[in-house]
Amino acid sequence: MTLEILKQLLSSFGWEYKIIYDSQVIVSGKYNELTKKMIYEDTFQYENNYYKCKEKTIILDGIECRVSYLEDVTKYIEFVLALKKDKITGLATREDLEDYIAKLRKTSIFVLCDIDDFKKVNDNYGHPVGDQVLNLLGSIIKKNIREKDFAGRYGGEEFLIIFDTDNIESVKLRIDKINRDFNMQTENLNLSFSAGLSLYDGSKRITKAIKEADVALYYVKKNGKNNSAIFDKEMEENFTK
Repeated sequence: MTLEILKQLLSSFGWEYKIIYDSQVIVSGKYNELTKKMIYEDTFQYENNYYKCKEKTIILDGIECRVSYLEDVTKYIEFVLALKKDKITGLATREDLEDYIAKLRKTSIFVLCDIDDFKKVNDNYGHPVGDQVLNLLGSIIKKNIREKDFAGRYGGEEFLIIFDTDNIESVKLRIDKINRDFNMQTENLNLSFSAGLSLYDGSKRITKAIKEADVALYYVKKNGKNNSAIFDKEMEENFTK
């Protein structure tokens, strides 16, 4: 097989490829871009598609060479990712959140959000409407966080968002915007949420950071709801009284 025939063959399958041939590396157009974002071992994301990296050793022009190529596995990955999503909110499940937290090693902002008086929605309108409310808030959260942030349903009507930043003031502004959007889109139900924020910078356990976000959330709930607050020591002292 010649190099040109191999390139035509790979292209005919729609594969992006890299060929190490006679000490030369031949790369197709998007290969380097495609391999910039790894989501699983040997699996990459490019725009809305997912690719699996495969490798073969072949004889090319009488010389043994290595061919790496990327096969589109979008349908399979979308199926796998769907299994990790909470069916009502469309966000990560509690289990997936815990897996993410267990691997977290970088400075982050933890935000716990809890829909205010959510029980009244279920009591007055039924659980199907309650599920629609949870789905709506999940959608609003997804639209207002970045790709490198992470959000999931923490339990019941409570959500946990992990922002990949150390700027807690900017995160508070973002959370308040999400709350305003949520309030506007549920105007007929007059809904809002309360949120507590905490910084995790590696100087304490992650469980401590989540506890601090919970304390800040409790503070908001006790002081009028429909707001967000950044954790401070005074809140913790009042919380334990």
